[in-house]
Amino acid sequence: MLKKKQQSSALPWHSVVLILLLFGTALTSCDRGASEQIQAAEKFADAMARNNVALRDSMIATPLFKSQFQNAYVASDLISWMQIIYDIKKNKFASTTRVDVDRDLKPDLKGHLFDNGAEIEETGMVRVKSPLENDQSAYFWMVKQKGAHWKVAIVTKGELQVDFNGN
Repeated sequence: MLKKKQQSSALPWHSVVLILLLFGTALTSCDRGASEQIQAAEKFADAMARNNVALRDSMIATPLFKSQFQNAYVASDLISWMQIIYDIKKNKFASTTRVDVDRDLKPDLKGHLFDNGAEIEETGMVRVKSPLENDQSAYFWMVKQKGAHWKVAIVTKGELQVDFNGN
């Protein structure tokens, strides 16, 4: 009597490896630039907390935000605030961060950047929860123009609307 050969229900090992690779790639692509935005926001916060003016200024995207540092008292307050939300010793934010990669800030920023000739490629908002109880979160308005690195358009305490015309 002839017996029918049983088919194995297990996938060949190379198929399993391929599926795992595709799954891993899918998971890392879900980031959608969030980690880059957090890294840029941390780099900026580090520059502010350490009062590294050259690095800080190279990462500012708007004249409105830059003008905040022309007043010594405002600049001092901003530096003190960054020293609360950014841990210099650990080189990272002192609390949790969340990124809204779907936040379209293009309408708010268009025409208000230092380099208005470069197309805005991406925008987003990095929220850093304050480590102080009952204190509002910091919101880093992030912008990436074609051919450039992520920059900070402004940092607000709480989620505010900003009039970049300065009115």
